[in-house]
Amino acid sequence: MDNMNAVIDRMAEINAQKKALAEEYDMLQAKLLVEAEKELTDTKRKSVSWTSSSNNTAAVTISDTVSVVAGELLQSIFGTVYSSMVEQKTTYTLKAPAKRILSAIWHREYCEGSVLGIISSLNCDDKAKRVLLKKVKGVNFDKDKQNLIKIAGLSETEASDTAYLINEAAAWENICTFVKVNNENQISDEILSDVITKVNAAVNVSRGMKTEITAAGGDENENNC
Repeated sequence: MDNMNAVIDRMAEINAQKKALAEEYDMLQAKLLVEAEKELTDTKRKSVSWTSSSNNTAAVTISDTVSVVAGELLQSIFGTVYSSMVEQKTTYTLKAPAKRILSAIWHREYCEGSVLGIISSLNCDDKAKRVLLKKVKGVNFDKDKQNLIKIAGLSETEASDTAYLINEAAAWENICTFVKVNNENQISDEILSDVITKVNAAVNVSRGMKTEITAAGGDENENNC
């Protein structure tokens, strides 16, 4: 029984240490998320990372979770392109393009304009613009930003601002495409307002952050918030 006493006492100590370490980890992670929020607010960047002097790395990634609340409204939202946007089983499974469109509408992250118009207005030669039109799609902010720096010769700030506009213009073009398909090639404030109302009723979009800590030796620890 003496041995059991030692086992029980040690396990109790370990549990207490685990609780204390978990609480400390949560506190440190909260500080990390605050810094990430500062870095990512008002940008289209989805992730940020830091590396310590000991080569340990922390990365925070933003992700949107689009969940269907009223699936029966999806048919009236997407209309004739419903089958290419939604995979219907016993539950409603949104495909990637539909998630991007619904997330943009939910968060109001779109602006009137076109990717072509923005790229055409850049101060670079026509060859560079043609290449940009092939590579910059307004889907991946970081890739678009890097392409604008490498191909158009923009500064980091200019590239970031331009990629932001392209992201929102691409969202607008995607919204216009499916709205016009379902409204005899027409789009108006009234039609758009109706779509927004249906989207807000049909889905819920929650935005979360994922933290990854990579030790210098390569071990990775991941937490979702």
